[in-house]
Amino acid sequence: MKLSEIPKQSSVKILEITQPFLRTKLMEMGIVPGVEITLTLKAPFYGPIAFAYGNTQISIRLEDAEFIQVNPLAP
Repeated sequence: MKLSEIPKQSSVKILEITQPFLRTKLMEMGIVPGVEITLTLKAPFYGPIAFAYGNTQISIRLEDAEFIQVNPLAP
């Protein structure tokens, strides 16, 4: 499942980041496969999304979220 398909306030585990440049940028911020994140914001009209992990909140373009494969966590 792609990060762009996840509903707001859902927690997921990152499985893979398929786009090399995006993978490098996110890995520099500590977002690697296996990290659990929570989707906190989905802007309307295909705007950016924001997710949190630990005490950090990151915003990315919806187009970039298409490259992030995730696995939903049980509530």
